[in-house]
Amino acid sequence: MSSTPIVDENTGNAGESSKVAANGIESASYEHAINLTNWIFNVGYLHQDWADVHITFFQSGLKAHRVILARSPYLANMLRNVVPGSTIHLNFVDEFITQESVHIALQHLYSPSHNLINSSNAKSILATAYLFGGMPELLHHSYNIIKSSLESSNVVETINWLSQSSDFLSNGFRSDISTPIDGNCNGNGTSSISSSSTMFGSLSLSDTPKSPTNSTSTSFNEGWESNNNRYGEWTSRLKNDVLNYLLHDIPSKHSNDLTTNQEIINLFSQLPYELFKLLLESKELPIKSMQERFSFTKKIIAQRKKLLSSQSKLQGNNNNNNNHGQMEESVVLAFKGSDQGMEIHISRKPKKSRSLWKVES
Repeated sequence: MSSTPIVDENTGNAGESSKVAANGIESASYEHAINLTNWIFNVGYLHQDWADVHITFFQSGLKAHRVILARSPYLANMLRNVVPGSTIHLNFVDEFITQESVHIALQHLYSPSHNLINSSNAKSILATAYLFGGMPELLHHSYNIIKSSLESSNVVETINWLSQSSDFLSNGFRSDISTPIDGNCNGNGTSSISSSSTMFGSLSLSDTPKSPTNSTSTSFNEGWESNNNRYGEWTSRLKNDVLNYLLHDIPSKHSNDLTTNQEIINLFSQLPYELFKLLLESKELPIKSMQERFSFTKKIIAQRKKLLSSQSKLQGNNNNNNNHGQMEESVVLAFKGSDQGMEIHISRKPKKSRSLWKVES
């Protein structure tokens, strides 16, 4: 026996009514999500109630919740074998990770913390968010701030930051370190995830690590075009942004005196060799006359030579072996062909050292 369907006399308005109901449900769900997020942030992060793990780092710490920290793949892997009530101390190999950036990244696991990012801490937050994982919004916002903050006064510092080696694994440790990251606790319930090694690469001629915040050393090392992308695609993106800034933004601001402006010469003289060569040989650099480009490049190479000499003296290498490991750069103006005009070629080779021989009569 077939049943007769019940038809509402207001069937014509059923579609509209369902849309209103759906919108109401969506609105209620959104409000519920906001209230839940606020409650978790206030109770869990600010008041640190109901915590089941203690995270310490640098000179600070946080009573946290494993279920929240597990949003980060890095922390989730670390906490996999950690029992409730344990204390975990984090030591970071990447020297750009700071106490402030760790706090902001941990806060972001509880509630969005985009408003805490600024031009002074964006690099550190990007480094921390990349290591922790699970924070695409924080990474993207940090990237945008770094990109929008590029200017002549900080572009060399940004280049040095982007040129650093990536000789550590995605878990934050050097590739030659076998420190486990499973968070196994010792007898007192404390897990120390740490390494005493330093991964921060050299910014100058020696292998001595420099402070990432105070360094003004020139980087003449390899690495700009190589695969040393410490922060994956974000390093690649920022390298392209820096290249566009140097090729287009700076020349547009100095269209009348690009090749004679001493500030520009000083800026270009501090670039890594690969980037310096790429820029000056690029057809996109708006210097139409090859003679003018050649003269401009010679000025920069002369300034680079002075900087190298000054660094060598500051590092105590001013002795009979002061040419060891140094490279000599040069530029030539070459004819491409009878009908193709001219181009410049920048090259470098090991600097020849003079050997003094003592002759006895």
